[in-house]
Amino acid sequence: MPQPVDVALSRSKGVLSIEWEDGVVSVLPIPYLRGWCPCAACQGHGVVVAFHDADPHVGIEGMAEAGAYALHLRFGDGHDSGIFTWAWLRQIAPESPPLGYKRGRFVDGRFEP
Repeated sequence: MPQPVDVALSRSKGVLSIEWEDGVVSVLPIPYLRGWCPCAACQGHGVVVAFHDADPHVGIEGMAEAGAYALHLRFGDGHDSGIFTWAWLRQIAPESPPLGYKRGRFVDGRFEP
């Protein structure tokens, strides 16, 4: 799994950009990230992680590293319980198979549109 070498939040553009050590650059819209929040409050405790529509104007109010493995994001709607691992961010990135932004669900790690 490639690791990030640079992470940049652009509030004005509403995106989080991640440059990975393999040269890939992922541009993740903030509402897209909010829709893929992996926390138990959003996803429950099962093996399914589903995309949920988010406010298209939601922003990020705070961002911090969680150890060396993840980002902790605090969204403008007050939600702050999601820990976005580097592996999860790469999995939902449009450059990861299947190509494009994903709207559907992951079941046991497999994407289902």
